[in-house]
Amino acid sequence: MKLFICKTLADLKKRISLPPKSDLTGFTLIELLVACAVLALMMGLISTVISHMAAGIKTSTSKVEAFQSARTGFESFSRTIGVANLNTYWDYFNSSRQPRTAANASTFQPDLYGRQSDLHFLITNNFPTVSGLELTGHAAYFQAALGYFTNTSSTNPQGSLNPCGFFVAYGNDPTKPSLTGLVNRPRFRLYQWLPSSDSLSVTPTTGRITSANWITPSTTNGLRPLAENIIAFVVRVPSTNSTGAYSTTATNYGWNSLTPWSSGRQPTQMHQLPPLVNVTMVAIEESAVNRLAGTASTAAAAASALGISNYSDLFTTASSYDADLAALETALSSKKVPYRTFTTTVPLRGSRWSP
Repeated sequence: MKLFICKTLADLKKRISLPPKSDLTGFTLIELLVACAVLALMMGLISTVISHMAAGIKTSTSKVEAFQSARTGFESFSRTIGVANLNTYWDYFNSSRQPRTAANASTFQPDLYGRQSDLHFLITNNFPTVSGLELTGHAAYFQAALGYFTNTSSTNPQGSLNPCGFFVAYGNDPTKPSLTGLVNRPRFRLYQWLPSSDSLSVTPTTGRITSANWITPSTTNGLRPLAENIIAFVVRVPSTNSTGAYSTTATNYGWNSLTPWSSGRQPTQMHQLPPLVNVTMVAIEESAVNRLAGTASTAAAAASALGISNYSDLFTTASSYDADLAALETALSSKKVPYRTFTTTVPLRGSRWSP
């Protein structure tokens, strides 16, 4: 029996081919530590790449959102000023170049024909503070047949006139409600002023739409921000001379359709829309404003923090437009402030041009 068992075990050993002893050896501790270190290094690199990608996506999204808002505001202004109206007509003036009004009707003596209008078109950079805001760029005010009403008890005729204005100002947003936890930061913002059509009034002595003062310092009715971080808003009027140069008749790029007529030929601006206006707007990124000028209390302080030392001197003389725009862009680039410049020329449909 013992012999049989031994023989069976010998047969089993022959049939089972065990691997060599070296093939059964596992990883050493050093090999495992090296593998773990390589894995940790790879995970760290992957995490860094993902973090950078996420930050890049966030920055790109912020830029797209900021500049998309600016583009929307820019297009809103271009579209709206394009339908500005003066409804210019021809009528008599007296020898003092005054039109017939309710005040002088009994003594009025016609002398010659000239353009007249009951409306007003104004481009200026000399305008008062509005609702605690500091106006920093140009402003455009006009009437347009927008048919915007807020009075629900009145009939809203299609195409009724609205007073309308666009301007850039620095400060807190006066239209934002004061609620706990709601942050209201000072920013350069493009605003639109669009009160209801039923707020229009007529001056009894002249029969003209009341617009001499336009928006007042206490006005918030009809005021709304269109875009934030608009560092420049410039409106130019092309000259009517043969060179096609931009107007230098006013150092503030101005156009005022209520320019008075005292003697000689009727002023070009008087009761007349320009055929074209050129608008330029420069938008900057929110993250740069937060980084450099987030706490500035005035437009000059904010502009200085953004690298613009002569902010109040920019875009005050039409002939210096190109140099001023280049200086602004150079200053922003020196502080690594991302910016985008929008510019276009808008034809005014209501213009019935006569030199």
